[in-house]
Amino acid sequence: MRLLVITLVGLALAGPSAAQGQPASADEGVQPFIGSRLEIDNFQGWHADRYLAPDHTYTQTGSDGDVTGEWSVEDGKLCTEQKTPPPAGDGAKRYCNLGPGRKLGDTWQDRDPVTGNPIFFSLQPIPATP
Repeated sequence: MRLLVITLVGLALAGPSAAQGQPASADEGVQPFIGSRLEIDNFQGWHADRYLAPDHTYTQTGSDGDVTGEWSVEDGKLCTEQKTPPPAGDGAKRYCNLGPGRKLGDTWQDRDPVTGNPIFFSLQPIPATP
């Protein structure tokens, strides 16, 4: 009985992933992104709203059209790989930018890996629909 109590207390202190027998996720730093809107802008007037799903897919609506793809976290960066439509000839299919560890309401800046130009990010709630 004492061993059972010690085990249950240890699992409770370890957090939900240990209590459920699941390893800690490498994507832990992006939890605030799920169910939120990632706003992305540049100085050239381009804008997009990106929505990450728990199944590692994303959708994006932007000034250059709608995009779908897959996301992952690699080396502490949020990486997206565009699946549809295929990227334009001058665009990259895969982007990795700062982001994991941010919380709702945060804004930050990184660089476009193709042009080197500044890119601005903001993690916001999804607006309620009337």
